Amino acid sequence: MFKAWSRSLGARIAFLMSLAMLPLGLISVYQTHVVVEEAQALTRAALLSETVAAATGERELIQQALGAAQGLASAVPLVDAGECQQILSDFIESQQLYIFASYIQASGRMDCSSNGEVRDFAGTDTLERLGGPAVRMRRSGAVTKQSVVIASHPVMEGQLHMGWLTISIPHSVANALLESTLPNQELKLASINLDGDVVSSTSGVEAAPGFLPRDIPLSGLHDRIGLAFRAPSGSGEERFFAVAPMIDDTLVLVGSWPMSVADTGGTGPRALTAVTFPALMWVTGIIVAFFGLQRMVVRHVRQLRSAMRKFALGERRDSYLELANPPEELEEAQRAFNRMALIISEAELRQERDLRDKEVLLKEVHHRVKNNLQLIASIMNMQSRSARSAEARHMLAGLQRRVRGLAMLHRTLYTTPNMTTVDSGDLVRTVVEDVSSLSKDGQIDLRVEIESFPLFPDQAVPLSMLVTEALTNAYKYVGTSTDGQNEILISLAETKDGMVKLKIENSVAEDTDPEVIAEHQNDGLGNRLMTAFIRQLNGELDKLQKPGRFGMHITFIRRDFTPQKRAGDAA
Repeated sequence: MFKAWSRSLGARIAFLMSLAMLPLGLISVYQTHVVVEEAQALTRAALLSETVAAATGERELIQQALGAAQGLASAVPLVDAGECQQILSDFIESQQLYIFASYIQASGRMDCSSNGEVRDFAGTDTLERLGGPAVRMRRSGAVTKQSVVIASHPVMEGQLHMGWLTISIPHSVANALLESTLPNQELKLASINLDGDVVSSTSGVEAAPGFLPRDIPLSGLHDRIGLAFRAPSGSGEERFFAVAPMIDDTLVLVGSWPMSVADTGGTGPRALTAVTFPALMWVTGIIVAFFGLQRMVVRHVRQLRSAMRKFALGERRDSYLELANPPEELEEAQRAFNRMALIISEAELRQERDLRDKEVLLKEVHHRVKNNLQLIASIMNMQSRSARSAEARHMLAGLQRRVRGLAMLHRTLYTTPNMTTVDSGDLVRTVVEDVSSLSKDGQIDLRVEIESFPLFPDQAVPLSMLVTEALTNAYKYVGTSTDGQNEILISLAETKDGMVKLKIENSVAEDTDPEVIAEHQNDGLGNRLMTAFIRQLNGELDKLQKPGRFGMHITFIRRDFTPQKRAGDAA
């Protein structure tokens, strides 16, 4: 057990640091502790004591105000508004130090006050600044219009919060009590509440930031109660600060002293000497510890980091890590890394095999679906040949065309390297070639302007079927316009904001009214199908109808794959 402990990193560093710091400990126990710490401790204690004593008058005043607020808070819920007003009025008349008292309900309405005034503070910052028990400073009171210190206490009825009882003290009274008890004219005092607001100051609230700590939030001074420290003030002067409690959990008192008064015994030749030797010993210890750490820790950590970086970059060959005589802790890290590398490598191999199996299975599914759809299309073709009526042959031809469109989509899916998306350009060009082969007419000029971008199947299917139906209609109604054009235009493009625009236009004969074509389309199965496909794409349709030209412009947003919910999940 001792052998294992002696190999630990902590034991080795502790031995080296103890060896380096032994002279420092022997010297600093006497010099540093006696010369510096004792002198500064006495100075801090004296300054804290003087700071607390200087605020005795104001402390008693605010404690009395909070006590009076607590007493009145227990009485006002038991009386009506008239009696409440009389109680507060009599209280203010009997007290020379207070100028206003009020009961503010939790809703913000003030129905009871010492001067009989009624107000509604709902929606103002007055309620936000009330707490309980708490002390706040207001440069201009909402009712008194004077600079006041407000002592507030919550009014409770059982566990129910009814409102607040507030007592206002003139700010001049609080400041005067601080100034009258100063033991040293160079001492500056300020009382600060929990929110970091200056409640009173010997130099006035406006001048308080000039002598308070500059780099420490005033609200954070509550965490330094009982401490004395030096820091730059708001005016840039280096000062000594003592923080003492004024009223528990409500106010803190901050005393600000110039360094000439506060710094007694903490500097000088003795203190400099006391610090010099420990500093030299500390530097020696750091040098020894540095080389020790380089030898026992840093070089192993670098090797471990290099191995982890190579493994993270995908290098799996020679991933086994072996450190030369590492400490026990780093040897455990070495074993953990080797186990992790082995587990991850095996998991990646299994994942690659599973992925290959899934790709083969998915390709086979698309291939079989394509073959089945082509078989159905062939059966329809055979049935069409034996059909006796032209109407039946036309209907079967339309069904065959739609089935062939679905088959082409599945063929595109299993021939695409990324089987989760379809290249829009390849898909639409295949549909155009298929429809054009069924509608051969050498006199028609077919213009194809198609951009390529990926589409997920839930948009690729309705898009391919929509192009099939719209292009079939274009071939059906195409004609030579007055300017001699006999063409069909199909355009597919994507804008920078992800909008897809599909245009299918055809020229019409001079004696053909585009509105008539639109009316014929509205009554047919193809139009109903196109409307359904546009709805699946969440697209918008805009029809072009003008002399010699008819077209359909469809706009929709290209989106990511959205799997359909199962019926049980949807319920």
